[in-house]
Amino acid sequence: MESTPYIQTEVPDNEKVLNNKLNAKVAYVENVTEALNSHNDRRVYELINSKKYNELIREVKHADDNRTLSTLVSDLQPDLSHHLSEQLIEHLSEEFPFFYYQESALGVFDVYFGNWWDRAYFGRLDPINVQFKFKVEEYEKLVASVKLNGEAKRFHTDDIDGLTKDNESLQALVENQNARNEQRKELETRLDQLDERGGFFNRPSGEERDEIKGKLQELDAQDEKAASVPEQIEANNNKILAYSKEDTILIYEQRAINETFGTFETFEAKVKSLYVDYVKQLADKDGGEVNA
Repeated sequence: MESTPYIQTEVPDNEKVLNNKLNAKVAYVENVTEALNSHNDRRVYELINSKKYNELIREVKHADDNRTLSTLVSDLQPDLSHHLSEQLIEHLSEEFPFFYYQESALGVFDVYFGNWWDRAYFGRLDPINVQFKFKVEEYEKLVASVKLNGEAKRFHTDDIDGLTKDNESLQALVENQNARNEQRKELETRLDQLDERGGFFNRPSGEERDEIKGKLQELDAQDEKAASVPEQIEANNNKILAYSKEDTILIYEQRAINETFGTFETFEAKVKSLYVDYVKQLADKDGGEVNA
C-alpha cells in the first residue's frame, strides 16, 4: 500500500529567511537600546521613523519606511516621549522661550503660553514627532487677534462695544422710570374718560381702547425689564472684564512672539520646521553627521 504524506508543499524551506528577519529585529532593538543609553536622540529619531528622517533630514525622495521594525517599540511610546523630552525642551526653552511645559502623565506634556497670570493652556508637545499640537480654539484666537491688531482692534473689541451699548440702554431704561409713570397716568386717565363717555348710543372706539391697553402692556414690560437692570448690568460688566483680561493675554502673547521672532509669520514657519531644525541641531552637536 502506497504511503501518502500528511502535507504537500511547493514552498521552499525559508529557515534562512526567517533567521534573517529575526536577526533584523534583534539588531533593531539593540540599536534603539544603544541610542537611548548613549543619549543619541538623533539616532533614536532615525530608528523610530526612518522614512520621515530620510526624507526631511537626508532629503531622500520617497524613502522606504521601517514601520515593521518600529512597531517593536510602539508600546514604549510614553517612555520614549519622556526620554526624548529632556533635550528637546532644553532646545525649545531657547527657541520658544514663552512656552512652558507640564508633564501631566508619563510622556504627556501640556503646553502653556507665558508665565503670567491667567496664562492660556495652549496644547501639547509631542516629543516623538517633534511637534506642537496647539489647541485649535486658542491658536485660531491668536491668529485672529494678530490680524485685528493690524486694524487697531482687539479680539473682543466688538463684543465689549456691544455690551457697553447694552448697558447704556439698560441704564436709560431705569432713568426713564418717571417718564413712564407719567405716561401711564395719562393713558389710564384716557381709558377712564372713554369708559365715562361710553353708553348704549356712545360706545368708545374699540380700536382706541385696544391701542391704550397695548401701550400700557408695553410700559409693564419695560418696568419688568427695568427691575432686573442691576443684575443684567452686573452680568455684562463681568463679561466685559473677562473679555478685557483675554484681550490683555492675547496682547502679551503677540508681544512675546514679536520679541522672539519679529513677526507672527516667522513664528509659524519655525513651528512648521521644528522637526528638521531640531534634528539637524542634534546632528550638529554630533559633528554635523546625519548618518552617524
